[in-house]
Amino acid sequence: MRRMIFVLALVVSPLALAQQDISKVNGSIRTEVGARYGDLDTVNGSVEVNSGVTAGDVETVNGRVEVSENARVGGVETVNGRISIGENVQVEGDVESVSGNISIGAGSRVRGGIEAVNGAITVTRAELGGSIENVNGAITLEGASLAQGIETVNGDILVGRDSVVHGDIRVRRPRGISLGRSAPPKVTIESGATVEGRLVFEREVALTIAPGAKVAHAEPVER
Repeated sequence: MRRMIFVLALVVSPLALAQQDISKVNGSIRTEVGARYGDLDTVNGSVEVNSGVTAGDVETVNGRVEVSENARVGGVETVNGRISIGENVQVEGDVESVSGNISIGAGSRVRGGIEAVNGAITVTRAELGGSIENVNGAITLEGASLAQGIETVNGDILVGRDSVVHGDIRVRRPRGISLGRSAPPKVTIESGATVEGRLVFEREVALTIAPGAKVAHAEPVER
């Protein structure tokens, strides 16, 4: 009898009941340390995922997203706002922002890719299972591992020491009418970095490859 009661207590434990979705229109979402949730989404407000939290997808329209250390979430997305992923975080999907910087902390792992339209992207000693793409904003890898490639239009690219890029580095040609000539993007591959893919440039770039860098196709492909 006691054993049956114990089993029932596990089934209706508060931890199991806490995995509900949280959805708002106006207002921020702040989670409790170490708690479990379903999807977290709001329209006008920030989302703060505290340390050790497990949650589903995290989304907002107007607001920042902060995911603290040792958390585990699904995808992370905002339209207007920055995204900050702390250390040792597991992201099961993509990380996306339209207007806002994105940073990924040390020891974190993103199974998908990272995408922004207008925003800098910085990845520090973390692993990515997808690609990195943006239009405007610097892309910086510091000791990071990227399973696919990097793509930008106007952003500078820095592949720092001990970083590995398994795919191509591509700088696309701007679309539409340009009202003035901008400086060419800078592509820098530091000593100790590895790029296994091609360097594909559809526009003029300022390319620097340090002597100690390992680049499989050192001659850029211009299109």
